[in-house]
Amino acid sequence: MTLSYRLERELATDTAIGQLRFSPDGERLALLTSDKNNSVRLLRAADLAPVPAPRFIRNDLDFAGDGALFVAGKAVHRHELGEAGPGKATLTIEGEKKGLTRIAAAPDGRWLALHKHLDALEVWYVGDPTPTRRATVRASALVDLGFRPDSAQLWFTTRVSRPLLLQTIDLDPTRSNLQPTPQQPLPAVFVYSPVRVAPSGLVAVSDELGDLVRLEWGTWAPRPLGLRALWGERLPEELVVAPDGSHVAAVARDADDRLRVRAAALAGDGEPFTFRPEAPASGLALALTAGGARLAVAARTAASTLYLFART
Repeated sequence: MTLSYRLERELATDTAIGQLRFSPDGERLALLTSDKNNSVRLLRAADLAPVPAPRFIRNDLDFAGDGALFVAGKAVHRHELGEAGPGKATLTIEGEKKGLTRIAAAPDGRWLALHKHLDALEVWYVGDPTPTRRATVRASALVDLGFRPDSAQLWFTTRVSRPLLLQTIDLDPTRSNLQPTPQQPLPAVFVYSPVRVAPSGLVAVSDELGDLVRLEWGTWAPRPLGLRALWGERLPEELVVAPDGSHVAAVARDADDRLRVRAAALAGDGEPFTFRPEAPASGLALALTAGGARLAVAARTAASTLYLFART
């Protein structure tokens, strides 16, 4: 059976969209855009109507499991999203001085990882009124970072050449000097693969096995998922996994160099849903809600279009 989606909404924008994030409850969609005045936009997922968003220029954003929105630029701010909008920031941490800060928020909302461009990866405990830095790791070649779903561990990948390297940090609120594990190669993983988190492990592209693989927590043994149909002749350029690990979507190029989105159940049953935007794009941003109920797709072009699909 083919995974089926219908186009629910379509929204033209006057700016490129670099990143999409659904809130944990799937009710809001956050956009990181190239707008030179206010780069963060928030939309209601039900109708794509705009709602008040944090102002000014940001380089990254992420939702915590409690629905708080973290935005990162020259500083990192946390906003509790209410009906009236983001309100005043409830937390502020210094970011990279040029604003090129990347972040990941733990599902439990108590930990924040931030990377200062070409410099240090910092781990902050934000579960107390006064945030405290608990780790500083040199990570100039950082690729991806995130938290285990139980918020007990931070993982991050780095790349200098080959292979793609993984490190983790066990998180303990009672300790003040957390240390990463030694670098270790991710077995069978394509060196340019996006790495994403699922409840049972990390998900990545394996060129060696010609498939998506799940890397089991701790052992990192690659388990093929039978999802080779998620791309055509070329390996995926983008990859997202639904928060509950049920569905996955990927972006890959067709033979004519045009980008196509494919989505499937992570269990690998049935044919994938496919979508190819009419207009050429240099890249596509993706987001999925739990259960794969909604899929958002946007073009990373100067004047973009946001497509919102609902699973049928």
